[in-house]
Amino acid sequence: GVMKAINVNKLTSAGCKMKFWVADWFAQLNNKMGGDLKKIRTVGRYLIEIWKAVGMDLENVEFLWSSDEINARAHEYWPLVMDIARRNNLARIV
Repeated sequence: GVMKAINVNKLTSAGCKMKFWVADWFAQLNNKMGGDLKKIRTVGRYLIEIWKAVGMDLENVEFLWSSDEINARAHEYWPLVMDIARRNNLARIV
């Protein structure tokens, strides 16, 4: 919370632009909030409001929702996922 806001503010005041990946689909895969995507997105919006409340300057900050980004580039994302899955197995990864 607070430390993240402080560090982001330091970076953005130095000229950096920050992108935060809000991993809504991955939270759903891990059954957070009972796997309810609507609840997960609500919690994600609450977290953004918390960062605002603790002083994060959002002028150079962008929040990207994984579901939106994956859907926008589904033609790139899913073939990559399939290629990774095809080339690997659980024993090799672990």
